[in-house]
Amino acid sequence: MTLKILNNCNLMRNNTLALQSTAEYFCEVINTADLREALTFARSKNLAVTVLGAGSNVVLKNNLFGLVISINLKGIHHSIDGNNVVLSVAAGESWSELVEYALRNNWYGIENLVQIPGSVGAAPIQNIGAYGVELSDVFLSLDAMDIRTGEINSLSHKLCGFGYRDSIFKSKRKNRHIILEIKIKLSLTADVQCDYPLLSEALKKETRKSTGPITPQIVARTISDIRRRKYPDPSIIANVGSFFKNPVLNSDSVRRFLECYPLAPVFEINGAEYKVAAGWLIERCGLKGFRSGNVGMSSEQALVLLNYGNASSRELLQFSESVKQQVLSVFGISLELEPTVYGSF
Repeated sequence: MTLKILNNCNLMRNNTLALQSTAEYFCEVINTADLREALTFARSKNLAVTVLGAGSNVVLKNNLFGLVISINLKGIHHSIDGNNVVLSVAAGESWSELVEYALRNNWYGIENLVQIPGSVGAAPIQNIGAYGVELSDVFLSLDAMDIRTGEINSLSHKLCGFGYRDSIFKSKRKNRHIILEIKIKLSLTADVQCDYPLLSEALKKETRKSTGPITPQIVARTISDIRRRKYPDPSIIANVGSFFKNPVLNSDSVRRFLECYPLAPVFEINGAEYKVAAGWLIERCGLKGFRSGNVGMSSEQALVLLNYGNASSRELLQFSESVKQQVLSVFGISLELEPTVYGSF
């Protein structure tokens, strides 16, 4: 065996919440041969497999039994067909760096997704989205390895079953595949998406400084400025960005909600479903900036749960549960965690 597999490995540096967690076995893979070797090892010992990317959207409990695989596959390739640019991007690439790379090459379509932390391989699982754009808007297909067989399958946009912060990898194909590469389609022509209210308002201030058109570069810079103000750097204070999803209500529920709270920020998804801003709900409960022990909600962005230092996963999850219960008590709306929880206490 050439792959280095560690036993009882501390994962504190593998999650941006800086939680103390121990993997029974751990390895980092840089190619598909490594990955097949890792899966063979797991099968030989009848081990469960947990896949980690950049650790920016996970809560790790004390112990992760089985084999934890860190995906570090690299590579970006492109082809141009007329006005379209097809990018094939390995799962271990940084999503934020990919957006910057595309902008440097004047390839457009993902500029609204600038500065979203995490790896490219994790992006389809969550169907990442921000400021009116989702990955699914530019997604073509992906290649993934079947954990049980080692077979590589190509999955189309349709097969991935994308929804709001959702995909088939969080339901029917959960823990079944390891994403190796994704393909997205960008454009050589700028077509800025700036209808999202917070972005639109910020761009109005930006355009007062200049008489030129709003470019994707301006959109990306504006969003970057917003994100720097709202989301603390996890290298300075541990967090995973947004900790709760925006709850989705049907048309009847949102109508009743708006009758009680007419100024609440609500965004239409598809004519039948509507997002309610979870941060607004949390703030209205008086929890913005609230701290208990080593854990608290950010004073800048009520969606962000912070580990002020030495928080345990149990303490953090108990705090998040209390936030959920208060929102449910006040509004009758259930919040869901955005990060995935792994392991056991």
